[in-house]
Amino acid sequence: MRHEARRVGAGGVRTFVLLAGILLAGCAANPPVAKAPVDEYRVEVEHLRALLAAEVAERKRVTRAATRREEALRRQLDAMKAIERGILEREDRVRSESR
Repeated sequence: MRHEARRVGAGGVRTFVLLAGILLAGCAANPPVAKAPVDEYRVEVEHLRALLAAEVAERKRVTRAATRREEALRRQLDAMKAIERGILEREDRVRSESR
């Protein structure tokens, strides 16, 4: 059995273009609008908003704690440097007095 490929002539192309035009014109005249029920998502949006607020508050708390820790370590380092300077100055005085 032999199958012949069916040719699409100029009439087929014109029909396709005409149908595409009608379809597009119909969509332009009456665009499909997805109407989401607002009340259905309001609870979920509020829940997500609360989660986001909790996450932001937690990050701020962690940042403040890290800043306080950093400041405490900086003060401790400054105190240790002051002690080191005092020791070096004392050693210099002892060396200069012994000469």
